[in-house]
Amino acid sequence: MFTRKLTFLIALVTVVSFSYDAYGACSPKALAKLKKLHKAAKDDYDQMEFSSARKTLEDSISIARREGCDETLEYANILVDLGIFYITDPDNPDVDRGKGRFKKALKINPCAKIGDNLKTPRLQKILDKVRRSLGVKCKGSTTKVDPTVTPPSTDPPVKKGNDVDEEDTGSEPSKIEHTPPDEAPQKSALKIKCRAPKKGVTKLILYYRKPGQSDYTAAEMNNYSGYSYKAVIPGPEVQGAIFQYYIAALGSGGKPVMANGNSGAPNIISLTKPKKSSSSVDPEEDPLGKKKKPDDKKDPDITPDTRGRKWLLKLGGRWGLGYLSTSMCSSLAPPAGGECDGQGMHIANPGFAFGEMGGELGLHYKISENFTMGLDAKFGFVTTDYAGPNENDKGIGGMGLLKANYYFMGTKETFKPYVGGLLGGGITFHVWQVNEMTGESDTFQHGFIMIGGSVGALIGNEKVSFYVNFDLMGIFPEQSTFHVDITAGIALGF
Repeated sequence: MFTRKLTFLIALVTVVSFSYDAYGACSPKALAKLKKLHKAAKDDYDQMEFSSARKTLEDSISIARREGCDETLEYANILVDLGIFYITDPDNPDVDRGKGRFKKALKINPCAKIGDNLKTPRLQKILDKVRRSLGVKCKGSTTKVDPTVTPPSTDPPVKKGNDVDEEDTGSEPSKIEHTPPDEAPQKSALKIKCRAPKKGVTKLILYYRKPGQSDYTAAEMNNYSGYSYKAVIPGPEVQGAIFQYYIAALGSGGKPVMANGNSGAPNIISLTKPKKSSSSVDPEEDPLGKKKKPDDKKDPDITPDTRGRKWLLKLGGRWGLGYLSTSMCSSLAPPAGGECDGQGMHIANPGFAFGEMGGELGLHYKISENFTMGLDAKFGFVTTDYAGPNENDKGIGGMGLLKANYYFMGTKETFKPYVGGLLGGGITFHVWQVNEMTGESDTFQHGFIMIGGSVGALIGNEKVSFYVNFDLMGIFPEQSTFHVDITAGIALGF
């Protein structure tokens, strides 16, 4: 009886020891802690906190060794990500150290791979090279299985065209979600899409590097549905063997709060040469060999900036107010008592008088996303009660104003407020009562130099907007006055 019990205890201890050793003597609690630290490191990386992310993974390595978790799949995944962080460190990249972490990960799990959110052709090439140097191959049946991880679905992925802007009804992501396409054709408009959170994010910027340049060009991404964003790079910018870019989310004050890729380790797309037609004629060339200009207007997603929509044509109506003092003289009223040198009359009480009613035509050029310069031409008239039977009863004025405007929120938003300065010249008229007994009014002329400022807003898109504008100006030297010119109308972008 004793012998049977002893035999049973030895067998039980052997089975338990074998099972425990098979999983690397790692307790579930320690493994859960490693996964939590791993996730925190990846979140820091997405927030562009590179030093913190690397430090967290290095601490995870120490904990895994101490807790006997250095033979688990999670440990291999941590090694892969730490290798990536070493290779892509924007301040001090260390490729050899990164390869060393890849080598250790592949010895544990020959099927270790790079996550989709971190994968680039360069990193994948390095990992594959290390795998070949070790002489290991990924075979699903011989790979250790982590029982805490749900195996991926074997169903084939549903293909979705990148050119189809599907409605985004998903929940808000915690980071920028984006998988770079493997390749794209050269000299063709390239659409980049991603999903990103809106909380704490004011705008999403796509930074891309043109061929032969070290600096990145910034392009703001448009929120087209839910938490989905896109930007389209025009064909002439998509050249060379590869296209490099990264996406950054900016918070208050324009400070980056998270990113997908970075300037030191951008996302990379392999560019392929465009296929030639059966007639062997380059589609970008005509039969005479002259290159055609890219017809980006056919793609509705290319922003007006990339199509050259730099001009703004303003068509509107105007009306004004101006200040009249008792020393000013009207134009046609018969003088009383020799005042105003025998022509016109003074007003009894100072105040603001109505100005001309008329129209405005303006043409402005967009220098940058926030600045425009242009010329506004204004005309209008007021009427007098003192014109004779054969005399013109209207005072007709006109002015030309050079303007420079600053748009606080840029020119792509729906609501576009701005302020600016103006300088110009012309003649303007106001009308005011000069005879209190009869109630008759006369016109007052002012000119010739005009200087001041503007404040206003456009409401609409870059093609068509409604605008309202207030010009506040001083007019001198003829009967110097302060004038407010109010205009409203339609602004057309082209």
